[in-house]
Amino acid sequence: MTTNIAGYQLETGYPLSTAFNDVAGVYAIYTNERWLDVGETDQLGTRISGHERRSCWQRNANSQTIYVAIYREANQQIRLHIESYLRLQLNPMCGDK
Repeated sequence: MTTNIAGYQLETGYPLSTAFNDVAGVYAIYTNERWLDVGETDQLGTRISGHERRSCWQRNANSQTIYVAIYREANQQIRLHIESYLRLQLNPMCGDK
């Protein structure tokens, strides 16, 4: 399923436990109530499975299911731009503003 998030069509509904391939893209970590984090990577599977802010996600999820939304993009400059824009729009609880 895709969802329009701040003007971008992200693939949504992936539980955090999903085994992702190492694709390039922007990711948003969320629950049904709040945005937890936004980031970008060229190796999504590796990044999500070993993320250093995972404990922040779990702490702020209030026992709710944590999901991952993905916007696939190979170009790093574009990913960085989208990440910054989504951080401003979503104001996630974890990570740098």
